This record gives sequence, C-alpha cells and structure tokens, in this order.
Amino acid sequence: MILTGSEIEKEWAQGRITIEPFTPEQVNPNSYNFRLGKTLRVYSGETLSPRTPNEFIEIEIPDDGYVLEPGKLYLAHTIEVLGSDHYAPTFAARSSVARLGMFINLSASLGDIGYKGQWTLQLYTLNRIRVYAGLNIGQMMWWKPQGDVDLYHGKYQGATGPRSSDIYIDYDKQFARQRFPGLGASVSVAEVGPKFAALAASSREFSVPPAFCIPAGEFAGAVSPEQTAALADAFADLRATVGAFYTESLARIQSIGAQIRFPESARSLLRARLTEIFGDRADLRVAVRSSGLDEDADASSLAGVHHSVLNVSTFAGIVAAIEQCWASYYDAPGVAARLRADNYDASPRLAVIVQAMVQPTLAGVAFTGLEAADPERVVIEHVEGLADQFVAGVVVPVRTTSDEVAATPDSPLAEVVAVARALRDRRGHHVDVEWAADDSGVHLIQVRPLTATIDRPRAATEPVGQAVPMYVEEVPPTFHLGDVARLYGRYVAKRSSAYRLAAAHGAGTGSAWAIQFNGRGLHDEATVAGLQDVLRTGVASECVLDLGDQLRQIVLPKQDVLPCLAELAGARSGDAELRAVIIRDYLRGELGVISRKSGAGLVVEFTADGLMALNRGTAGGETIVIADLERPFDEPGNLTAAVGAEPLLPHLHTLARLTGAMYAKHGPVTLEWVLSAGRPYFVDYSVLGTDELVVSSEGAVLISPGTARGPLLRLEEDELLSRMSIGPAISIDASTSAAARDGMARILDKVLSLPERPIIHARLPYAALSVLIGHVAGFVFEQGSALGHLAILLRESGVPAVAVPGFVGDGEVIISDASVQRLP
Repeated sequence: MILTGSEIEKEWAQGRITIEPFTPEQVNPNSYNFRLGKTLRVYSGETLSPRTPNEFIEIEIPDDGYVLEPGKLYLAHTIEVLGSDHYAPTFAARSSVARLGMFINLSASLGDIGYKGQWTLQLYTLNRIRVYAGLNIGQMMWWKPQGDVDLYHGKYQGATGPRSSDIYIDYDKQFARQRFPGLGASVSVAEVGPKFAALAASSREFSVPPAFCIPAGEFAGAVSPEQTAALADAFADLRATVGAFYTESLARIQSIGAQIRFPESARSLLRARLTEIFGDRADLRVAVRSSGLDEDADASSLAGVHHSVLNVSTFAGIVAAIEQCWASYYDAPGVAARLRADNYDASPRLAVIVQAMVQPTLAGVAFTGLEAADPERVVIEHVEGLADQFVAGVVVPVRTTSDEVAATPDSPLAEVVAVARALRDRRGHHVDVEWAADDSGVHLIQVRPLTATIDRPRAATEPVGQAVPMYVEEVPPTFHLGDVARLYGRYVAKRSSAYRLAAAHGAGTGSAWAIQFNGRGLHDEATVAGLQDVLRTGVASECVLDLGDQLRQIVLPKQDVLPCLAELAGARSGDAELRAVIIRDYLRGELGVISRKSGAGLVVEFTADGLMALNRGTAGGETIVIADLERPFDEPGNLTAAVGAEPLLPHLHTLARLTGAMYAKHGPVTLEWVLSAGRPYFVDYSVLGTDELVVSSEGAVLISPGTARGPLLRLEEDELLSRMSIGPAISIDASTSAAARDGMARILDKVLSLPERPIIHARLPYAALSVLIGHVAGFVFEQGSALGHLAILLRESGVPAVAVPGFVGDGEVIISDASVQRLP
C-alpha cells in the first residue's frame, strides 16, 4: 500500500519518515520530489570489477550547469536525506525529466527500510542534457510493509554525496554464503551430511546455536590429484589384501590425510563467513565438528568416529581444527569403520560444521524409545557444564527419565523432554538428541536417529570382555558372534578335530579365542587386565586379529592388541553394543614347514622365511624327502635332506605321524607347521584334489605335471605379486579381490592381449598368480614350493608348472613335466 501525499506529510511530522530538509511544496499526490545534489562521480577505469574498488573522478556542477553525454554513467546524489524505519522506499525520475531521455536509476529503484541518508542516483541519458544542482530530478515513494521488519544496517547507511559501488566489500560474503551454507539455507544431505541437514531443518522450530557448514566438496577440492591417486592406491591395496597389511597401509593413509590443507584461496571466504555469522566478537568460541556423509544414518550413527574440536577462538585455530576433522576421515577409527562396512572408496565424504559454543549450566543427551518396554519414556543423561567428557565416556553422568522430570515442570530437563518428543514426532522415528542448557533455555546441538535400544540382546550396560577358547569349547548361547560368525564357523568346523588329532600325536598347537566385548569393557581396567591374562596363556608373542570377512589377518604384538581392537572397532568408552573378534596366536618361529605324503613316503618343504612365505609362494623352499615311511628314517638312501634341515630332523616322526593320520581321515592333504623354540606346531591343513607325486630330481621341481607350449611371458612385478599373495583373499581362493587391484589387472590385461595363451615365467610361484589360471598355458618358476597354495591350485586345474633353478629364456617354449625346452 503506497502512502498518499497527505500521509507522507503526516508521517514526516510524527518522525516516522525522514526528509531533511522538508518543503511542503515538494509533496506530490503520492510521492515527494527530491533535488539533484552538486557532485557527480564518474568511473575512470576501462574495466570495472565487483571484486575490487574502482577508481573514479568527481565533478562539481557549475552554476551554469553541466552537460551529460549520452551512453555514459554518472553517479549523482540527492540534496535531501531520506528514509524511514517504518516504510519501504522506492524512487523514480519525475516524468518531465524522463521525457528528456534521462534515467535516474538503472534497475535499482528499491531502497531498504531503515536506510537514512542522501541517495545515490545513476544518471544515464539518451541525449546530451544539461543538468543543474538543485533540479527537481526525481520523486520518492513509501510503501507499507507486511510482516516483521528487519532494519537496514548495511555499508551505505548514512551516505553523503554520491557513493560508487562498494560491492567488493560484500564479494567474499556473497560467495562465502554460497560455499558455506548456514542453518537457514536449503542444503543437500549429499553435500553437508545428515548431521548438519538435521540441524538446519530443526533450526526452523528449535533453538540451534548459530552455525554454518563447509561441505564435503570443499574437502574433495583440497585433496591434490597426487594425494587422490595415492589414497586410491592405498585403499585398493587394503581391499586386495583384506587387511593383511592394515597397519602399514593405515600409516600411509594417515600420512596423506595429515597433509591435506584448507586452501589459501578459500580462507578469505571462510573469514567473511565467520564474521557474518558470529560477528567480530573478541570472546567468540566455536565448536568445529565433523559431519560425515555416512554419519547419523538410520542403521548406524558412526558416532565418535570422526574428530571434533571445541572452544576454538582464533581464525588460525579454526583452520587447524577443520584440517584435523579432515585428517580424522583418514585416521584409524574412520578407515576401520568403512572397511567393516566393505567400503573401500578413498574419496573424502566428510563435511565440517562450525558452530557457536554454548557455555551451559547443564548439558547431555536425551533418547526417545531407548527402552523397548516403554518407548514413550525419555531417558536423559546429563552433567554440569560441557558434555564433551561425558559423551567421550570419561565422566559418569546423572541419569533420569521423563517420569521423574514430570515432577519439576519448570526445570530445563522438562524442556529437554519436550524437545526430544517434538523432534521424534517431526522426524517420524526415535531420536538421540545432544543438547545444552543455559540461562536462555535449551539449545539443540545434534539430533540423530536412535540406532540401538538397551533392551536388545546385543548390548550390555556393564563392561564386557568374555574370551572363549576356540577348538576346545563352544561359545555359549548368549555369545554374540556378529561379523565373525562365518569365520568362526569355518575355523571351528575345519580345525577342531585336527587340533585334537595334533595333540594326540605330540604336536603343539597355537591358541585361539573368540572374544565378546563392548566399548566399556575395552576401556575398563579390570576387564582389560583379565583379557590380557587370557592372551598371555598362548604360546606366541604376536597374534592375528579377525574382525570379519572385510578386515582380518591383522598381525600385532599382543601388548598392542586391545588398544588396536578398540580403535579398529570404533569402540568408545561409553559404548554398550556387544561385538566379537577372533584372536589367534601368530607363530613366526625359526622355520615354516609344509608336509605331505608322497606315495609310501613323505615330502617336507621348509624355509627360514616363514610359513606364510612358503605357502603363498613368496619364498622358495628346501626339501626333505623320506622315500619309505615303513623303513627306518636313518637307513641309507631312505632320507634326503637339504642343507639347513638339521633342526627338523628330530621331529620328522611327529610330522610323519600327524600327516599320516590326517591323510587317513581326509585323503590327500598338505599340513602346515611352524618350528618354534625347537618344537613343531601344527597350524592348518589343505585337502588336495590329487595324490600325484610332486617332487622331481636333477634340480627341477615338478609342481604340476603335464605338457604345454606357448610364448614365454616374463613377469617382473615381484613386489606387487609378493604383496598380493600375502592377503587372505588369496588363501581362501577368492582371487577376484586381487584381480581388481590395478597392478594385477594390468598383468591380466597383458596376458589376455596376446594372440595365444602364454607360458608365464616368474621368479616364484606367487599365490596371487592364481588369477591367471584359465588364461595361460603353463608356468615356469626359477624356484619354488611344490606344496604351496598355487601348486595345489595348478594341479587341481591341470595347468603344467615346473620350477627350474636359474632358468633364463625367451621366445616360445615347451613344458613337459620337469623339463623346459626353448624352440628355435
């Protein structure tokens, strides 16, 4: 609704409209005439920029006027100071001025409620026009607004004379708003994460401390192409080796993550956003919180996996805190959480929230639906002051419920109950709410879906650390195996009877345990001490951790096992959820050994490089052959032993007895051993698909019999092949993970690009070469085991293979059992 002339005059008289100086004769039927001031301003630069100040010259209009040239912009000003705290102003040229071909504004006729000052006019003419200071050039109108009024406090307030564009002052602020959205903006969960999206949605109804978000795209943009490639390579390595090199790969990933920096080019925008959201307060304290794109989901909260920094006060501190949050995405808890979910994507999926700190009198969490028996009850846990130590599980909180709070309806806790229930109703599911209360009321810090109730059997409020010896005891019905259930079943089904048989024949065995735990147990001194006592009953100083199919065979010193387990499982001190892990003794020993019956005799291969190296083909083995087990071993001609076999000779009867017993039970088998502290320990066995004799004479080892012909293809990727062969994906015949590794994929592509199937020439029979079975004619190795993993697969697949010490060749070759011939 526009004000009439009489209303303008009346509102001016009441001080609700500013017109200085005011002349009644300047009042029109629905506007007020204003006059042209004496000063003009003209830009002097050839190109104008909205990002920097633009140079100009000023012109004073002489008494005989000044001629405006057509097609040129002149900034002018009103003589009058005009404005209002109550009405919205607009202005336009007087029609008589417009009829001369003059514009006094270029698409900027609307002013802000609250502005008071001389108005800058944008003069532009179609003709040469002479103007004079004091000319009635335009008219101001005032409109009645609808809705709450927010008064103008901008950069042009109180202007005198013409003001050139100060858009550069807002340039960083404008783009900072686009880059770093605030609570009131429409946001994409895929960019800001569920945590900030929930805060933004909730802020329309509940009190949320001021905040803005640095989206995940900013993190991705800060990672250099070289860092991106290195991270992708490290995660591909983790996938292919299923965690066998976890600690090594993690150190590499952490090192890259720690080097990612907040870009210098974005720092001015960050500073502008901080100033706009929080002002220039000297006492400002903010919380810098991670907001993972996969956090706070319906199925899993991933709570505590990524970093947060509280009470940050300086710009440098905020930048450092953002970088700490980013680095935490590539730290152990974050990486392990993703691996447990079979997520090997290296790309950064983490936003960061910068939020004003509340200095609360009370703070805590509230849960709806936590107790399945009474889902309407709200459970509250709180402490005095900040809740950070409570959330981390360091401080024991006060626990209460909505039933108890009902007796004190005016308390902050009653407001917490109301907020929690309202959030539950708005979101349509039970919620886990983090809150803080000060003198002004209760503030929402975070809200996420409730992912677990305390009534379900997979959680326990008391510390849990229960170890059950494997192969000799069954886990009780209350034992939750979780992610290790399939591994546990496989280990127990295969090894229980074998370990009993080993004990009956005088062979040692390592210990293994299924351990049920929760975060409270791994952070409880007495529970940890009990678990450490259990681990010390084993025979090795190291052990192997299996957390599931996606993260296993992690070798660690026993003293590091429990802290590392807490890190890998993401188990915080307050966590009640029950989980399970399998921990097995890892015996390195002096020798790795493989035994197998061969006809009436026994073949034993051994190496000082260890059992895994021998089994996975990453080391060559020496051989002991007993021709006839029925004859005395020391009878001339019955025993042939390579140099270095002396430590094994006293134990050959033990090896022979157990190998024979396992053969009688399962048919053709190979047995795996470790000689440790002068005693043979049985580790595992593999059932074979054939009972052929595998050892040849004259220096060559027949690994897999048969004849093959083809072009020789020499593989030089020994480091890659060795690394890929150690991973457990190979040991369980799941070669697809290794094949997906870039280097292995290139080898396979090279093989497939040849016009005919080649004969592969490699230094050792690496287990990872199993991915080539079905694509090659045969294999020639320079040394190797006839009893290792690849040898077994080659014989089962009927692919000829032989190890020839010192073999050198090229061109086309023929394999015929234990011989290799080069064709002319």
